Amino acid sequence: MNAEPRHFGCRITDDLLYKGMRVLFLENELIRVGLLLDKGADIFQWIHKPTDTDFLWRSPNGLLRPDRFTPTTASSSGAFLDSYHGGWQEIFPGGGPVEYHGAELGLHGEVTSLGWDAEILEDRPERIAVRLAVRCVRTPFHLERTLRIERGIPALFIDEALTNLSPEPQEFMWGHHPAFGAPFLQEGVRLFVPAGKGQAHSPLFLASSRLQPGLEFDWPLASVDGQPLDLSVVQGPQGGFGELIYLKELSAGWYALLDPRKQLGFGLAWQKEVFPYLWFWLVYGKAPGYPWYDRAYVVALEPWTGIPNNLNQAIELGNQTQLKGGETIRVSLTATAITGRNTVCQVNLDGSIA
Repeated sequence: MNAEPRHFGCRITDDLLYKGMRVLFLENELIRVGLLLDKGADIFQWIHKPTDTDFLWRSPNGLLRPDRFTPTTASSSGAFLDSYHGGWQEIFPGGGPVEYHGAELGLHGEVTSLGWDAEILEDRPERIAVRLAVRCVRTPFHLERTLRIERGIPALFIDEALTNLSPEPQEFMWGHHPAFGAPFLQEGVRLFVPAGKGQAHSPLFLASSRLQPGLEFDWPLASVDGQPLDLSVVQGPQGGFGELIYLKELSAGWYALLDPRKQLGFGLAWQKEVFPYLWFWLVYGKAPGYPWYDRAYVVALEPWTGIPNNLNQAIELGNQTQLKGGETIRVSLTATAITGRNTVCQVNLDGSIA
C-alpha cells in the first residue's frame, strides 16, 4: 500500500483492480504509466498528459477478464493472442512457440502470462520507484524490473536484472514489445532508428506481406516489385499489408517514433550490448484471419537479444544469449515522450533527446 497518498508531484496508485486484476499507476505532472500486475506487469497505458496522448495500441479484442475467459480449445502456440490487449509486454524466454530442454513454451514465452510481485522502494514528490519481480514456472529464471519516475521529466526509467536460478547454463531470447496505435499512429509518422540493415521475416509472415521472405536491404529502403518502399514512413490503415522485419547493425540502442506535424513522439533507449536487434512489426489495416481479421492498425518496435522469432532457430544461428548457473544479466531502458521536435538524432538513457 502506498504510504503517502497525494495528488501532486510524483505519485503511485497501487490499491486498484481493473477487470479483476491488480493495477499499478506511476505518474508525475507530465506522464502517467499503468501496469497490469496480474498479467505480465504489462504496461497498458503510457500517457503524455499535456497533450492527452496515449501512445500505446489497443487491440480490437480489448482486455479480457481472466475469470470470464476460457479458450474454446488449446492452441499449439499458446493463449497469448487470445488475451493480447495491445500495450507493452516483456517477452521471455522466447519469441515464437518452442520446446526447449523438455519445456513447451507458447508464443512470447512465460513472463507475460504470469502475475508479478510489487514493492514500493521510494515514494516522494520528487521521485518514485517500484520493484517488480516474477519467477518463471517452466524455466529456471527470476526477473526483476525496477521502474522510476522523477519530477519534471517525461520519462520512465527501467532497470532490470535477469538471473538463472539453476546450476545449468541456460539459453534464452529476451525482448520488449511496445506496440503503438491510433490516434497517435497515423500516416506520415516517422521512425528514426540508427539501423544499417533490415531483414524480412522468413517464411512469409502474413498473407498480406509485401516483402520477399528473407529479403535483406539497406535500411530504410526495401524493394517491392522493383520499386523502393521507405519503411521509416508510417502508412495509413489503407496501406493494406503487414510485416515482421528485423533491424540489424544498430550503431546505438535507441529509436524515436515521431509525428513531425504535431512535433510529438515516443522515444526508447537501451543498452545495445544486451539488445542488439530491433524487431519491427507493422500491420497497416490488412491482416486476414485470426486474430485480427483485418482490424489492426499497429506498429511495434521491439528491442531484442536475438533473431529470428524462435529460440531454437536463434540457437542454430548463434543469436541466442546464455547465462551460466547462478549468473545475472542487467539492462537499463528509458522510455520518454518527445515534444517540440520534427526530427530526432539520439535518444539517451537519461531521457534527453538530441
